[in-house]
Amino acid sequence: MSLKQRVGLRVKEARVARSLTQEALADLVGRTVEAVSNIERGRTFPTIETLEQLGRHLDVPIQYFFEDVERKVSDRRFVLEGNLKILGRQLSNEDLEIAVRHLEIVLEIRKNCS
Repeated sequence: MSLKQRVGLRVKEARVARSLTQEALADLVGRTVEAVSNIERGRTFPTIETLEQLGRHLDVPIQYFFEDVERKVSDRRFVLEGNLKILGRQLSNEDLEIAVRHLEIVLEIRKNCS
């Protein structure tokens, strides 16, 4: 997966986490829906100005779009970790605590099975 694709996925993650459509985000940042779609699909790389606007309207720092993009993980893991972030942001604190505990249990079971 290219840098453009990974950054595009982070843009999409942030948009979905804010429950925004591509159309709504395009209106907020003064771009076309096609431009937002192309960024999210990794077809085009946004300018720094566009990234700044995206970050402002998605309530994330510009660094968010580059988090883990250079980590040597599989494309599948990169996508799964992004999905986990989206889900975690949508949970209440109490539900997030339950989810974390469930993950800890899974890790403990895996450890004991090895």
